[in-house]
Amino acid sequence: MPKEPALKARARIWIDFCNSRLQAAAHEVRYGSDPDKAKDKIREHLAVLDREIEGKAYIAGAYSLADITFIPFFTRQDRYGLTLDGSVPHVKRWMERLLARPAVNSTL
Repeated sequence: MPKEPALKARARIWIDFCNSRLQAAAHEVRYGSDPDKAKDKIREHLAVLDREIEGKAYIAGAYSLADITFIPFFTRQDRYGLTLDGSVPHVKRWMERLLARPAVNSTL
């Protein structure tokens, strides 16, 4: 976690966003009664994330737990019938950077 209070708060916000919005919608794609509606929610959440990550290497300053929290979603996007493409270019760039990290790539 970042040491600076503002960045630590930012990290916590994005960890919560991933868990309570993005992952929750992904769960609904797999197990809910309306997967198409859940996919639409995921796309909305990714659009928010795309605006936020634009021009940044990582979501809360330096690489942190906030970034790590999104890695499982990125590695499972096929399960949700999604492909991160040109509609969310900044998220796609960030995802590629995260998945290319040696500690992550060695587990894929």
